[in-house]
Amino acid sequence: MASKNFYIMLADPPWAGPTPKIISGPDIQVNDGVLLNNVQQDYSILLSVDKKAKDASEFPPCDIHAPSRALLFSQRFIGLLTGLGVDNVQYFNADVVYEPTGQKLPYKVANVVGIVNGLDLDQSEVVMSSRGNVLAIKEMCLDEDKLQGQKIFRLREDIMLIVVHKSIKEAVEQAALTGFMFVADDEYEPGMI
Repeated sequence: MASKNFYIMLADPPWAGPTPKIISGPDIQVNDGVLLNNVQQDYSILLSVDKKAKDASEFPPCDIHAPSRALLFSQRFIGLLTGLGVDNVQYFNADVVYEPTGQKLPYKVANVVGIVNGLDLDQSEVVMSSRGNVLAIKEMCLDEDKLQGQKIFRLREDIMLIVVHKSIKEAVEQAALTGFMFVADDEYEPGMI
C-alpha cells in the first residue's frame, strides 16, 4: 500500500473540553474556503470545561478548537503553519477566555482559504445529485495527484472537511500540539465532524 501524503484534520478535544462558545463576533462564515474582506469586529469566545469534570485543571485549552463550525487556532499552531510556509489561512482577532481561571489566551479564528476537488470518484463511494454534485461521502479515496502543491485546504466534495499535507500532521505531532485528530482517507466515516 502506498504511503498517505494527505489527511483530514479534525478538532478532537477531551470529553470535558474545553468547549468554545462564541459570545460575539462578526457576521461572517469562516468555513466556506473563500477570502473575506473588511472584517472589523473581533470575536469574543469563552472556553469552558464540563461541570461533570472533578478537576477543571485536567482539561487545559487545546491548540485547536472548533466552535460553531469555526476554527480556533492557538498561536503555537499558527507559528507552526507559518514556519511550514502555509500562506492560505486568514486569521481574525479573538478575545478568548479560559473560564476556569479567567486567563486570556492567544488564539485567532482561522479561515482556511482554498477549495480543491480532491476525491478519486472512481474509488470513492458517494451519493451524487442529478447535477453531478457530491451530496454525501460514504467511503473516501483522495486523488493525491490532484492535491500536489497543497498544504491545507477545504475539500470541495465536502466543504466542512479540511485536508492537510502530512508535513503539517507530522509537525503537529512532533511539537506535541493538542486537540487534533488526523484521519487517513480510508479511515474516514460519515459524520466525523
